[in-house]
Amino acid sequence: MRRDIESMGFPAGDGAEPPARRSGRAFKVGVAIVLAVLIIPFGVPRFLAGNDTVASSRVAARVFTKVCRDHGGTPSTRTLTGTTAAQRVCTVRYGGQVYVMDAITPKGFDDDTARFQRQGCSLARQEQRGETARDGKGVLFVYHPDTGVCEHRA
Repeated sequence: MRRDIESMGFPAGDGAEPPARRSGRAFKVGVAIVLAVLIIPFGVPRFLAGNDTVASSRVAARVFTKVCRDHGGTPSTRTLTGTTAAQRVCTVRYGGQVYVMDAITPKGFDDDTARFQRQGCSLARQEQRGETARDGKGVLFVYHPDTGVCEHRA
C-alpha cells in the first residue's frame, strides 16, 4: 500500500520533503540573499532602472517647447533670483507687455492654473470697476483662454 501512495506522487510517511529538494531551495535562497546584500548598497544600475535623466530632460524640453508654441507662446529660460539655476518659461506678448504663461508646464497645459488665472482676472475686473467709478481711469483686464494669461491693458 505504501508503494502505491509513493507511485501516485504523495510523500511517504511523515510528509517531509526529500533532502535533495530542501538543499536546492536553500541554495536558491542563499544566492538571493547574497545578491541582495551586494546590490542594495550600490543601488540598481542606471541602465536597469531606466532612469536616464539626460534623455528624459531632453524629452521634457521638447514637450514643453511644443506645448508652449501650440498655445501661441515663446519658450525661453530665466534665472531664478538668488540662484544660478535656469528655469524654462513660456512667454507671450500682449501690447507692450510680456507675460509668463503659468499654465504651460513641463507636463503640458495646466487647466487648473488657467482657471485660477481666469478667476483672478474676473476679481481684478470687479475691483477695477469700483476704483474706476471713483477716479475715472483704470486698467482693463482681459483673460485669454488659449494662453491662460490675464492681460492688463492701460
